[in-house]
Amino acid sequence: MRRVLPASVLMWGSPYRPLPAYLLSRAPSTDPAAFPMSSSDRAIDYDPSVAHFAVSKRQFLEAHKDAPYALIATSALVFDARGRILLLQRAAHDSHPGKWEPPGGAVDEDDVTILHAAARELSEETGLEAGRIGRPVGEPHLFKRSNGDTVCRFNFAVYVAADKDGVPSVRLDPNEHQNFVWATEDEVKTEKASNHDAELKFVPGEVKQTVLLAFQQT
Repeated sequence: MRRVLPASVLMWGSPYRPLPAYLLSRAPSTDPAAFPMSSSDRAIDYDPSVAHFAVSKRQFLEAHKDAPYALIATSALVFDARGRILLLQRAAHDSHPGKWEPPGGAVDEDDVTILHAAARELSEETGLEAGRIGRPVGEPHLFKRSNGDTVCRFNFAVYVAADKDGVPSVRLDPNEHQNFVWATEDEVKTEKASNHDAELKFVPGEVKQTVLLAFQQT
């Protein structure tokens, strides 16, 4: 049985930083009995620190009517057994072509919970199945879509099954991404993946900062 912390002590990012006030106000119940983590195909295991996200997009937004956004996105920070992080290169025909990012995307209305959305996006973009969703990484990040809508992105450490060599088998969706790398912290800092001869130019915003923070927090 999962141990669920009350909303007042849920931690964000580090053991010393509480959730932002607008995430705690009118927080929905974090009792797993109230919002069971199951879907038609499988259940999702998660760390108690992300129980706050074990609710649907609608329930989360209704509980945070004062939040400065109406859309939610997630990203998954995935490491292999060698301590390298998974990065994807955006497709040439997409926005920010050729730029790098972790797996992730929008939370849909029919996602059972925000955590299910993170697992779904990871599966769709990489073929990897989330075995467990871990702690949040970094601060929630607000950004604007081209139509002016404000989106809040939440970043999670996600653990997946690996092959015998400790490296998960990635299968890209070519409609979204054209390449992937398992990058070390130094390679992220220098924006150069030596084994792939690839320049790691990240999508705009806080993405590179979040990726580097994931090395410290996981």
